[in-house]
Amino acid sequence: MKLLLVTTVFPSPLQPQRGAFNFEMVRAFGPAHEVRVIAPVAWPGALRARWQRLRWDSARRVDGIDVRHPVYFYTPRALRTHYGAFFRWSIRAAVDDILQGFAPDVVVGYWAHPDGHAALTVARRLGVPGIVMVGGSDILLLGRDAGRGSMIRQVLEDADAIVTVSDDLKRALNRWAIPPAKVHVVYRGVDLARFAPGSQAEARRRLGIDRTGAVLLYVGHLVAVKGLDVLLAACARAAERADFHLYLVGDGPMKAALQRACTELRIADRVTFVGAVSHAALPDWYRAADRTVLSSRSEGVPNVLLESAASGTPFIAPRIGGIPEIADPPADRLVPPGDPVALADAIVASLSTPGSVHRQFKPISLQESARQLIDVLSSTTTQARRARMTAASVRAAQSEGASS
Repeated sequence: MKLLLVTTVFPSPLQPQRGAFNFEMVRAFGPAHEVRVIAPVAWPGALRARWQRLRWDSARRVDGIDVRHPVYFYTPRALRTHYGAFFRWSIRAAVDDILQGFAPDVVVGYWAHPDGHAALTVARRLGVPGIVMVGGSDILLLGRDAGRGSMIRQVLEDADAIVTVSDDLKRALNRWAIPPAKVHVVYRGVDLARFAPGSQAEARRRLGIDRTGAVLLYVGHLVAVKGLDVLLAACARAAERADFHLYLVGDGPMKAALQRACTELRIADRVTFVGAVSHAALPDWYRAADRTVLSSRSEGVPNVLLESAASGTPFIAPRIGGIPEIADPPADRLVPPGDPVALADAIVASLSTPGSVHRQFKPISLQESARQLIDVLSSTTTQARRARMTAASVRAAQSEGASS
């Protein structure tokens, strides 16, 4: 199968850690499937790179995958209902170029709007099925805005098929009156050879962690939707009853504000801002941790928690989105979202009951996830081909009847 993926959630030279799960998904398709990727980079990042005189390739080949990085121009915080048009205009030259020697059987957009909107436009131009993958916040958060929500609804209605990462997201789409038969659940896969249990002591040694207390781990962007203000407030409360150190792995615009909050909460000596690390370096962080913690305000099924579970590290997270579908009590603990008191209590209780983890839920492999997704793409493509053949037969019969 030949597949064109259109998404901003993909690693680029300017953001090498962004959307690593999508890169791993594409790699897992293997040599049996030919994939091209159009992964635009937002113009503010491109402009910063130019100011800093950083050179980056707008077209590159990564692990045998052709990837294009056109610049996505849009109006920040304004005219958001027009983001789909801005996106289409921004990628048009890359689309024309990539289609000169490539004829995809299907076009996939990851993220409903504007990425999915642009993907469906390309699919209609080529006369092939257009499939939209939704990740969580594109439906659960962006969909709440009246104008943006109407654009997202149009994308969902126009798509030949929709892929979600959880049953919770499928139920959310049902509330949007999207036919259930059109929605397919495919959990994200994990590289089970890389993310696997291992020696905690050795992992800590490699990372230079020589603390005697428990290690709490957060992995992700430092952005508002991740609820890190709640996590720090919870840690300030839990610090009165438990000995631990929190490592924040990731970077983002809230870093300075969060550092100030640590000082104000008097937990600066208990929190380390690690910064961004490569996806390949994450397994040691999970093995080194006693618990992975999340305090997000919105989630689908976080890859962070799938990787943590595969690495044998229990997690503490809010009871939102698809997280309850992958939680395995009593090892994992779920708390109400936005509640630092409940999160603090869960941290203390979890750290006071250490022990081996015997999971009922086990993450699927990258290869199994890719196989399930290919099944959806193949069946959708087959149905579309049959529909075109049926329509052609009807037109031929009508033409023959008219001529006789």
